Amino acid sequence: MAIAVEKTEFAKSTGQFRITGKVVDGSEEVPRGSFHSLDITEGSRLELVKDRWLEYQAEKLEEALVSARLNTLLVLFDREHAIFAVLKPNGYDLLLTLKGDVPKKGVDEGKQHSFYRDIARHLQEFSGRMGIDHTIAASPSFWKEYLERELPADLKRTTIFTTVSVADETAVYEILRRPELQQALRQQRSVREQQMVERILLALAKDKLVYGKADLRAAIAEGNVSEVTVSENAIIKAREEDDFDKLDTLLRAASDVKAKIHLLSTDDAMQKVDGLGGIVGVKRW
Repeated sequence: MAIAVEKTEFAKSTGQFRITGKVVDGSEEVPRGSFHSLDITEGSRLELVKDRWLEYQAEKLEEALVSARLNTLLVLFDREHAIFAVLKPNGYDLLLTLKGDVPKKGVDEGKQHSFYRDIARHLQEFSGRMGIDHTIAASPSFWKEYLERELPADLKRTTIFTTVSVADETAVYEILRRPELQQALRQQRSVREQQMVERILLALAKDKLVYGKADLRAAIAEGNVSEVTVSENAIIKAREEDDFDKLDTLLRAASDVKAKIHLLSTDDAMQKVDGLGGIVGVKRW
């Protein structure tokens, strides 16, 4: 069945999403031209067709698919073993197993640091070659601190550290079963959104921030906007007040002048932008 969507309803408390519209490809039970609603739940498979995808919409979907796609690099390690794997929707592929030369206490302890440097080097190599966006580094006890020191800054920003009971293959499924993975990914998004807010506040201090739909619309018309940030709360409110078309038109206009569009969905970040009207823009000049 295919419907031309005319109305959407999302219950944030339950996660239930309902879409309603006219049937454009139906069946005997639900004929073409009639109206029908579909309840979309987690795990549902559907195809979305739009006349035009805005960049932020595609990015938001891509981000939401990260955990479902599980194209994520994993390293399990302790002071003498490291296992590298890439997570897949149906399990994982083992990439490499390393064994370190554990130094005796007080003797050649540089070997220990060399082992963590080797782990970091392989992580960087796999990330670059396989186009990995997220890395999970899991270890028992406090060994993560040693690896964290060896990671370059760009890799450290995309690495989620967590703990496991043992550093062997059995721990892969331990990680997949635990809610920490999803929580860690949400925390990572929170950090990125706080960085966006910091850029917004810096622009405000330099008198390069425009907020309020009228002023933002004028700045976009002049091409004087490099970034537009909108709160998810502002989108929900616009839908509830049947005013989403105007907001959507504004975002499309920003996209037309090559402005980068960001969508905020974490509470702390949204609160700050909601205080500025729910949508802001950073001026080019």
